[in-house]
Amino acid sequence: MPFDGLALHSVTRELQTALTGGRIERVYQPGALEIILAVRRERQRHRLFFSATADAARVHLTEADLRNPARTPFFCSTLRRHLEGSRITAVAQPGLERLLHLTIAGTDDLGRPVTHVLTAEIMGKHSNIILVAAEENKIVDAIKRYTHAVSRYREVLPGQPYVPPPPSGKADPLAATEEEFFAALSGQTPASGVAAAIQRTHEGLSLFTAREIVCRAELAPEITVGECGVYEYRRLYASLRELVSSVVNGTATPTLVLRDGAPVEFAPFDPCQSTGNRIHATMNEILDRFYQARTRAAAFSAQRRRLEQCLGREINRLNRKLEGIAGVLNDPDPDRYRLYGELLTANLYRLKPGEKEVALANFYEPGAPPVTIPLDPALTPAQNAQRYFKKYARARTAREHAAREKERLEEELAYLTGVATAVEQADSVEDLREIAEELSGQGYLPADPGKAKKERTEPQPLKLSSTDGLPILVGKNNRQNDYVTFRLANPGDIWLHARGVPGAHVILKTGGREPSPRALEEAGALAAYFSQARHSNSVPVDWTRRANVQRPKGARPGFVVYTGEKTLYADPTAATVLLNRAADATPEN
Repeated sequence: MPFDGLALHSVTRELQTALTGGRIERVYQPGALEIILAVRRERQRHRLFFSATADAARVHLTEADLRNPARTPFFCSTLRRHLEGSRITAVAQPGLERLLHLTIAGTDDLGRPVTHVLTAEIMGKHSNIILVAAEENKIVDAIKRYTHAVSRYREVLPGQPYVPPPPSGKADPLAATEEEFFAALSGQTPASGVAAAIQRTHEGLSLFTAREIVCRAELAPEITVGECGVYEYRRLYASLRELVSSVVNGTATPTLVLRDGAPVEFAPFDPCQSTGNRIHATMNEILDRFYQARTRAAAFSAQRRRLEQCLGREINRLNRKLEGIAGVLNDPDPDRYRLYGELLTANLYRLKPGEKEVALANFYEPGAPPVTIPLDPALTPAQNAQRYFKKYARARTAREHAAREKERLEEELAYLTGVATAVEQADSVEDLREIAEELSGQGYLPADPGKAKKERTEPQPLKLSSTDGLPILVGKNNRQNDYVTFRLANPGDIWLHARGVPGAHVILKTGGREPSPRALEEAGALAAYFSQARHSNSVPVDWTRRANVQRPKGARPGFVVYTGEKTLYADPTAATVLLNRAADATPEN
């Protein structure tokens, strides 16, 4: 659901308990429109997160370890100068408006007491974070500055008086009487949906919350104003009062709704309109988890898109080069040049200087058909023959070079195709980060200047167990492949890989013993599943002892040669049993 006034009220209640009296130790600005206050209260350290981004404006406590920019932004410096060392004396929300006021008491440079108010305005694309000097009601600074050219209602500039956002004009859902509620809804057009009408006329409610009111009133989700009579209005009013009162009084249960393990909805109450698994916690914890998952998903999509664009560009480049090389290799001219030279040499006694062409019998073919050979009249017959032999030599050299280049390009294309498969099958930001590091090391992507080599983290391959308890390691990219094969596997362990296609290196840890047929089958299914042949019904998978696997000197990441292999045929879908079992065994965070 959107971060509405009701959600902010639930957050505010918790912040009043957690932060009032706390001391601001440090201020950070990890993003252009994001602020974090590090607050210590009663030996506990809290991180209060503010965001003024258009699509995710909010305020809540966070456990996220966000990376800060190398240079401190100006607004962050301003907040540090005025707020660090000060204490939070009040946390307040006017009514159910999407405004949060943090009152902060401290001292100025001369040691005189001074009070500031840090205000979060949660209003979509108009969201802002504003520091106000309380005594003068003057703006110290804002994360977004704008003049009357942007807003006729107010200016947000240092030194200007702080003017709150214009009032919404909506009714207070707690103060509205039953008659006022009836009048507000009946004043909407008959075709209007009831949920939308409630959201338009009452303060602090998102459309999601308004739909929850309809759901709890046990009315049809798409019911319109024109379909409502006194009975429906009374049920809706009772539902509205009950829902809002439970959140305001703190008796509602903040809820995070998950589907397929991913957060999809949050609310300061347990929503009857939503299906899926539920997690109940504090509102701040739920918001932090929801937005961290959303941030990871956005980062995952952006990183995958970046890698796919890079790989697509490089693969297209290689295919264009291979097309050009194919033209050189298939060019019949080199053999024709040699034929012309040999025929001219054999017939020098018959040729006359100054001729532009000559027809000679091709004694290499049955019946000796005539061949017309172009000549340079400025050259002697012998010089024309030598000219064709030189052309033949150059063309032959070009063909030999093209053959070598073709082999190199095909090897590079196979490598990039394998990386593209790893990108397609990656399921975490960490997997994509490892692939990006690999491509950076191979020169396909620029290196991250802010990341030192010592910061490289250890690869995180997939770790599973066979049905009979043998550990199975799966490398989901080339870096992980090298790691599981040459760092984690022992010489007697079983190494598996889908034959002839890019894919994962799979290690079945046997301690040198013979694996059970079932364990080998399960490891083979994983090798098939994490390969380019994932969508096939039967995939040939080679397996051998790890001792038989070698990495050639100077080879690209993930490239190996192996001997002594045997082949089994695996069904990739069988791997989902192991993967689902591992997912079920993973504790919920």
